Amino acid sequence: MQLFPHLIDMYSERNAAMNIDAANNHENKSQNWEQVFNVIQKSFAVQKHVHFFNWLQTSVNEVLPHDILVAAWGDFATGDLHFDVSSNIEDIRTQKLIDAPGVFAYLMSNLHQRWLDNGERWYRINFFDAAGINAQSPTQFTRQLVGMNSLLVYGVRDYRGKNDCIYVFFDRAREFPIEHHVLGLLMPHVDSALRRVEYLQTPVTEVAVVEEYELGGLTEREHEILHWVKSGKTNFEIGMILTISPNTVKNHLKRIFQKLDVSCRAQAVAKYAPHKLA
Repeated sequence: MQLFPHLIDMYSERNAAMNIDAANNHENKSQNWEQVFNVIQKSFAVQKHVHFFNWLQTSVNEVLPHDILVAAWGDFATGDLHFDVSSNIEDIRTQKLIDAPGVFAYLMSNLHQRWLDNGERWYRINFFDAAGINAQSPTQFTRQLVGMNSLLVYGVRDYRGKNDCIYVFFDRAREFPIEHHVLGLLMPHVDSALRRVEYLQTPVTEVAVVEEYELGGLTEREHEILHWVKSGKTNFEIGMILTISPNTVKNHLKRIFQKLDVSCRAQAVAKYAPHKLA
């Protein structure tokens, strides 16, 4: 005889629910592992910077959501650093950071030191004060960071080249969501992929900038686009560098052609180059 049949029914329902939850958790973990391995597999196809950008913005973002990735390497003690930026946010691009690193180079050195102090283990900073960073030394780049509220730092020790590298992921969320096993599996492949691709942003001398701007009638953005056309970049690559769509690049080129009275990229470059040599 069952004295408390309602309790037995309650426990049976609870156990059934727990079994369902356990099955769902197992299924979610299986899907998560499969997704991570799929992202890693796609990393082996990265051979150019454009491939790296697409891989980050699509596959990597699915398992490691972020708005901006800044890779920094070089001499962190002196602040003599190189940068590579990947983001689909307007005006967040490598050239703006190279042109005016300012307080951002100091921030990267500080984050690198924290990584060392943390036993060279990755860490995150939630409720990040990007507005305070921008207030210290505002630049075009730091102004775009104001909307970022959390960051994650992953470092790689380079014993051979003596150039440590840190990867800093910025996100709008106030707390950076990440699972330890995902980061441990994924980041070595992010590092390997970046080291395989060309470093797109080459420093432009002040003289070269002045010479380019002597050709009147073009806007600042049109000068930037024409500069990269001369470097042999495609519309897609230029869009990636300037964080605009390839279609926007195409529209800018149409206006450039009209202003220079030419009909193709080769003619535009040819008309641009002799003026620089004059």
